Amino acid sequence: MPILYFHTDEAWAPIGVERFLQLARQERQTARGVWTRTTTPLPTSTVGCTFTPCYRLNLPCALKAGATCYEKAAATLSDWKHPIIYGRVLDVPAGTPMPAGISGTARYLVRYWLFYSFDDWRSRGDRLWQAHEGDWENITVALDANTNPIFAAYSQHCSGTVRAWSKVTRMQTHPIDYVALGSHANYFIQTSSPTQFLRCVYKNVAQADRSKARRLVSTVQSGITDRTGTAHALGLTTDQQTSLQLVDLNAALPAWGRFPGRWSEGELLWIGRTPTRYTRVRSGLGPATPRWNTTSVPALWHTDSS
Repeated sequence: MPILYFHTDEAWAPIGVERFLQLARQERQTARGVWTRTTTPLPTSTVGCTFTPCYRLNLPCALKAGATCYEKAAATLSDWKHPIIYGRVLDVPAGTPMPAGISGTARYLVRYWLFYSFDDWRSRGDRLWQAHEGDWENITVALDANTNPIFAAYSQHCSGTVRAWSKVTRMQTHPIDYVALGSHANYFIQTSSPTQFLRCVYKNVAQADRSKARRLVSTVQSGITDRTGTAHALGLTTDQQTSLQLVDLNAALPAWGRFPGRWSEGELLWIGRTPTRYTRVRSGLGPATPRWNTTSVPALWHTDSS
């Protein structure tokens, strides 16, 4: 498992999904843009659905009102004393291409998934915000046929970074991961990094809203970074670290693991502490349930040669 380090200002610990589901409302899109709360068991298929997405999970806070409501709920939706990580091992089919610049052939992908109740990336000075509910992130370690690690891959916004195992900083056999403030993007080194989240924003924003999104972003160009730190150490059970509980997902997936909807009422980009109709733009539908059985690293993820 990885060892995780966070920024000192990070409010959101990786938690078990059940904690989120205790508060989140299940909603169905019954007409275009109209969401109706449902009380049926969590769906695992879209049979009978008319609209896409058909379902979503929605915390009892209005995203368009900004982050304040979510911050007040952090005590319920985050728990640094009992952090959780999900694990799944996948067989890699023969002939699967390796990431560019990686030698060796992966036989297994050991995939770790982290779930955060809220993603609230913000620029320095809290000027520009991008937020959504239900944040999924992953860390992958690839093993060869002899179970020797050959590379690690860390998710970062809608992209990620791959690094050869020989160049991964480790504590014993555990790869070190520096988690970015708010966004929960994962980095191999502790540094303020130019974030790739804009690539995701511009990809997800509707064509009619892209010029507005660019105007919002242009106001804080110099502050668009991911910030990391060495607080809240999670991983091994030591005096300096809190034990990270591993939940095995190799058996049958729970119902929430087959949820066919989105884990947020959407994603917003805005300027200022409190967004208004003039200073906010919708930047996506919100995260989908992870693709648990994907056996390759996305081609758009880049290999880090550091």
